[in-house]
Amino acid sequence: MTSPFNASDVAWSRTPGTATVEGRAAIPAGGGASRTCAGGEAQLLPAGAYAAEMMRIVFGNETRGYAPLASSPRYPTNIAADFKSTVRRIGCDPEGRFRFDGVPAGRWYVFSNVMWRNVTGEGVPEGGALMQRIDVADGARANVLLTP
Repeated sequence: MTSPFNASDVAWSRTPGTATVEGRAAIPAGGGASRTCAGGEAQLLPAGAYAAEMMRIVFGNETRGYAPLASSPRYPTNIAADFKSTVRRIGCDPEGRFRFDGVPAGRWYVFSNVMWRNVTGEGVPEGGALMQRIDVADGARANVLLTP
């Protein structure tokens, strides 16, 4: 990361809100089946300049993306500790669904990793990271489908 994290850019994200962000993270696996974030987590990141740079590094853009594990997504290693505290995290249910309540209005990134191994549990992990930028309004319910 080359940009410094400025906490005042995303101070709005720490306030209580009235919106809900819900959705599902899934990668088609063929035959009508899909792999999901079940057992993993979804993250909600305030979309300030720092997070936008991070999304450009990982996904090549800051709007929507899929970074397959096979292409070795580049995750920044020098993430500011103050930024980490702005990220909201929630577990994905068995169907790969997630829900964030009490979200303040603003621009956010929804992010999740969907990873799996073959049926024997051996071999190289498959899947990747999914991201979508959303705009959330007061009292709104945003529904997001993270998929390649």
